[in-house]
Amino acid sequence: MASIEGYCTIYKQGANIMTDSATSENHRLEDVDWSLYDFVDLGSSKGGSLKHCMRRFSARRGIGIDLSAHKVATALAEGYETAQGDATELDLKGQVSFVSMLNFLEHMPNLNLVEKVIAAAARSARDFLYIRHPSFEGEEIAEQIGYRQYWWHWSGHTAHIRVADYCRIFERLGLGSYRIRYFDPVTQVNHYSVVPTSMDINTNERTSRALIKPDTPLPMTWWRRQDIFVQLRPYEPQEWLEITKDDVPTRHPSSAQINAGRQEAARG
Repeated sequence: MASIEGYCTIYKQGANIMTDSATSENHRLEDVDWSLYDFVDLGSSKGGSLKHCMRRFSARRGIGIDLSAHKVATALAEGYETAQGDATELDLKGQVSFVSMLNFLEHMPNLNLVEKVIAAAARSARDFLYIRHPSFEGEEIAEQIGYRQYWWHWSGHTAHIRVADYCRIFERLGLGSYRIRYFDPVTQVNHYSVVPTSMDINTNERTSRALIKPDTPLPMTWWRRQDIFVQLRPYEPQEWLEITKDDVPTRHPSSAQINAGRQEAARG
């Protein structure tokens, strides 16, 4: 694991993300009482990232936003609070502590939309932003050496955002204080995330692990992911270190535990 600290800075591009034709009744953005929530999770899918953030940051109550009516319905059925809507339209004026975006921004159509989502998130949170992102660092040498990490060639990954792209976005948005942490170094061709560039699109990890590859070093270190934390207010150094520290996985809260926390919040 490695990290960099950044002091790098609203640039808006007109763009729209279309929602599914169906909208979950009473679970639209305009129906949400945001004062009830500690955080908002963008691209929450079926609820896994909500669980992660509740555990990692000891958050009592969060709500997810997803474009897919089907995913919203699935998350609701599992006990996770979710609303259907367009993340770029979020403008909560600091009503929640933080906004999370886990394995989400790489699915945007382009970097302009990535920037628009981050700008919306920064308008909505008062404390920090949390981004988890599959790494695309080193992708520029893939064709040259004949190998890539398998997710670099997924049809759903339409925005191959690199750390330098994030730094430029943060600079344009006036987000001058952030921490970027690199996780899971990849140094050998026979690493389970490395596949030949000749492999079919959407090759998954299971297929990659089954391949026989040479035990040779890569010409540069690749990484499997970055975790990015953006300050939206001043922090004491120790407080910021606590937020950005290594994530030690523990048991995820169950749906029953989440519902109990929701009931406690309603009583309080």
